[in-house]
Amino acid sequence: MSADAMEMATFTPAGSRWVLTYRVDLPVNRWDAWIAVTTRDGLRPWFPATIVGEWTPGRELAFTFPDEPDADPMRGEVTDVEPGRELAFTWEGDSLRITLEEHDAGTRLVFAASLDGRGRGARDGAGWHACLAELRESVGGYVEDADKDTGRLFGAYASALGPEASTALPPGGAST
Repeated sequence: MSADAMEMATFTPAGSRWVLTYRVDLPVNRWDAWIAVTTRDGLRPWFPATIVGEWTPGRELAFTFPDEPDADPMRGEVTDVEPGRELAFTWEGDSLRITLEEHDAGTRLVFAASLDGRGRGARDGAGWHACLAELRESVGGYVEDADKDTGRLFGAYASALGPEASTALPPGGAST
């Protein structure tokens, strides 16, 4: 991994759940980063679904996928919002938390995905890693192609996290 590559997530137990935590430095101020994680135009380049709903605690969210127009939306709820600093919401059985902190000449984004099972660690680790690389790139940050290659990333996360965290395979099966 080169000095420009994004760091892999940590994967830690939290009660009966497992949490993937990423730290990604973005070359924009905190408010521009906030726009990238809360607006439809900001989310489009990196988030895997279209989110319909308001960023107000207690509000329901619907997640749709452009390549699956006939599928029923997945559901979630906004749990926490501190404008410019923190956003938390559920997505089906997962909980996602985004925290923004001023860092050096930009913003450090901390992204935590709380999963209902350890076996999803490598699959979701690779998927969110690639998504966050797309976010970084969308705000003008440098990203290596390897940080967007989910097949390579699945292999790297499976190797780092072990077989217990690699039972859920990525779409299309294992790819290393």
